[in-house]
Amino acid sequence: MKTSFGEMEILAREDGKPLVEFLKFEREGRSHKHPTFESFFVLKGSGKVYVDEKVFDVVPGSQVVIPPGAAHWMQPDHEKVMEGLLWYHSEPITLHGM
Repeated sequence: MKTSFGEMEILAREDGKPLVEFLKFEREGRSHKHPTFESFFVLKGSGKVYVDEKVFDVVPGSQVVIPPGAAHWMQPDHEKVMEGLLWYHSEPITLHGM
């Protein structure tokens, strides 16, 4: 589905709500919040993930865990495309080796 930042596809749902999404950022997203944890895994491209007052530079293999209620958005590097997976979850996670 087309979005304000590029494209989004829901890959899995739980209780009727998105659980895992594939996102393609062609331009900067908008600031927003969620009531659950959200993990963003970068698959392709590079850019920045803004979480409240923090800025994370990301490349393929990067993971950013966004806490519940934190204002956040993603921005691909200039004239680039950044692709990744979003996973919504109720508990914090950490992936070993990342």
